Amino acid sequence: MTSGPAARDDRLDLDAIEELCVASTPDPVVAATAREMVPLLAAEIRCLRRLVSFGAGDTADATGTEFVLALDEGMLAYFREMADVLVERVGISRAEAVARINASYGTLEWVSLDLQLMGHEMPEYWAYGVYYGPDEQHRVPTGSPTADTDIDFSTHPVRPAPPKDSPFWTLDE
Repeated sequence: MTSGPAARDDRLDLDAIEELCVASTPDPVVAATAREMVPLLAAEIRCLRRLVSFGAGDTADATGTEFVLALDEGMLAYFREMADVLVERVGISRAEAVARINASYGTLEWVSLDLQLMGHEMPEYWAYGVYYGPDEQHRVPTGSPTADTDIDFSTHPVRPAPPKDSPFWTLDE
């Protein structure tokens, strides 16, 4: 995504390219294909630009999954478990759970870290950190029944969800 002159030129006018491709193709079959494909390509480029502007990594939205960063099969299963925790234990929609995870862990900072380190904690540990903010005693739930016994989840501070127009919302509600 970051190689080549077109990728470096943020002034690339996708609307003009789309119009030019459709208007300048004399072959009706090619024109029909261009009318179909160019808008899809332009939409993908716009989406990738938005993700990068929100701080998402180069692989964002090119993963073929609901998550905006490339994950191997093991980490994909782990991230889906984190989403399951948020859906089942917190009661939010899967779309919101995935958006919160994407906004928290799908940024350039996280992509540059070794995500395998996450596997040393239960998915609850990371999932609760996405949803809950620290309380007045600076505690965030960890998912450990022992450590969380004196935490009242119903009154614990909740972090705001990412804006609905952000590219971290990859699933429909």
